[in-house]
Amino acid sequence: MSHYDPIDASARAQWENLTPWRRRLFLFLRGVAAFLLIEGIIHWAVILGIGDGPESRFEAMPMAAQAAIIWAAIIDPIAGVGLWLRAGWAVVLWLIATLAQVVLGAWAPAGMTRLLLFTLVELALVVAYAVLSIRAARESDQD
Repeated sequence: MSHYDPIDASARAQWENLTPWRRRLFLFLRGVAAFLLIEGIIHWAVILGIGDGPESRFEAMPMAAQAAIIWAAIIDPIAGVGLWLRAGWAVVLWLIATLAQVVLGAWAPAGMTRLLLFTLVELALVVAYAVLSIRAARESDQD
């Protein structure tokens, strides 16, 4: 019996055809996907009240903070799975989710301290994504 798997072979061949900056972009998006999945789990933990004391209950938060947490709990895992699978729509969904999180954080800062750290990290990830995308595009143009 052979251990040859055509799916692994095609993935390996595709990986070998990637330029160095495209590989970095691929690995970066996998890292962002993992971050979004973990962030989604944390948001669901907030909604379900797992690990919270009585002063930070989800029901006691302002309505805008609740909306932001629910939005992130739904959209972030979807974008994370899409990024992991390299779906074309996933980057757009991730950017829209980040923009919505920034707007909600600016619109209603009361009760949003929990999301502030995630928002700042996601903004840094968007900037890093832009830099990596530009470098990968320039590398492709040179070939």
